[in-house]
Amino acid sequence: MTSAIKDKITESFTLLWQSVKSFFRNNNFSVAASLAYYSLFAMIPLLLLLFFSLSLFLTSSKVIIQRITMLMSQFIPYHSDAILKEVYALARHKGIWGVLSMAALLWALTPLMSNLRTAFFDIFKVEERPSFLKIKLLDISVILLILSLLVGVSFSGVIFKKFLILEGTNALYNIASYFVTAIIMAIFYLVFTPVTVSFCYIFTGSIVTTLLWGIIRPVFGLFLSYNPHYGIAFGSLKALFIIILWIYYSFSVLLFGTEMIANLRRKDILLLRGLFYETYTDKKTTKLKRMFGKEYGAGEVIFEEGEKGSEMFYVIAGSVRLIRKGQIIKLMRKGEYFGEMALLIGTPRTASANAEENNTIVISITPDNFEGILREEPKIAILFLKELANRLKDTDKMLR
Repeated sequence: MTSAIKDKITESFTLLWQSVKSFFRNNNFSVAASLAYYSLFAMIPLLLLLFFSLSLFLTSSKVIIQRITMLMSQFIPYHSDAILKEVYALARHKGIWGVLSMAALLWALTPLMSNLRTAFFDIFKVEERPSFLKIKLLDISVILLILSLLVGVSFSGVIFKKFLILEGTNALYNIASYFVTAIIMAIFYLVFTPVTVSFCYIFTGSIVTTLLWGIIRPVFGLFLSYNPHYGIAFGSLKALFIIILWIYYSFSVLLFGTEMIANLRRKDILLLRGLFYETYTDKKTTKLKRMFGKEYGAGEVIFEEGEKGSEMFYVIAGSVRLIRKGQIIKLMRKGEYFGEMALLIGTPRTASANAEENNTIVISITPDNFEGILREEPKIAILFLKELANRLKDTDKMLR
């Protein structure tokens, strides 16, 4: 029991460290800066569309303004009044609510969505991208979903304030707010994640994002309280500068949560890729055996010649003999792999594989895991090609 807990803790720290490394490797601070820039242009159109959406349910402009102010205080807690003044001024003009104007507001949000989607493609290593038209339709659908979520949050916030704030404390309200934020982030990640991912991983990423937001918010506020003149060089644009900075940090947190989800999804790959670098200790070998391996006794059959199969195998203990038409063609020892032809081109097994000695342990690598390893580690592809070239060379010598 204690060992299992230690393994989980070690695995969690490993995933966290891998997420930090991939965050910097994918240059996500620069991506967050780009997203903050696009957000600056998308913010007012989004709030105007939210104003219109709330007007479908509420008839009082004053109540709508209160709802939007409450939302802004949750997501942009510093100097948001500078943006809200512009939104309220524009909302008074009836001409802005025409069909063409609404379409223009929707279109103004698509660059932000497209860049955010591109960031997710890069983090999840997705090479095939949808067509331009499909992406735009997806972006508009996501915008409508986000508006629906914001409307739902505005109503839930009122309910929470009414029923959850206790006399003299707002602890339950804060807990409920964090829970709702985690749910919203989970939905957001579900929509934007370009590959199939377990909801458990997505919810874990949303919790990490929510917790990090909960940390950076008071830290950022504390920094501003100790530096009241921060951003004064921007003059009347000081508020706008601080808002952009906050959005930048927010997107950095969101992208880190995305890295966590991506690394949770490929945690098998993170374990298996070490096989090709021979970096495994006995402890890690035990974990690999438990997750992907199988132990054989002397003479036991791993697979038969002519048999269909799609995995390749890596020897981590003992040895395996490869037999073709009754003749031993090669003895595979610790650190060597076999069965790659079936994995690469789906051909039936060209030889039989039998364990040579007791306590022979082989690791099974599926096509999906192997493809992920090559995508993540191009160096392994070079090592793999060199090994194939050496085997072809040996075969050529035998035929001469």
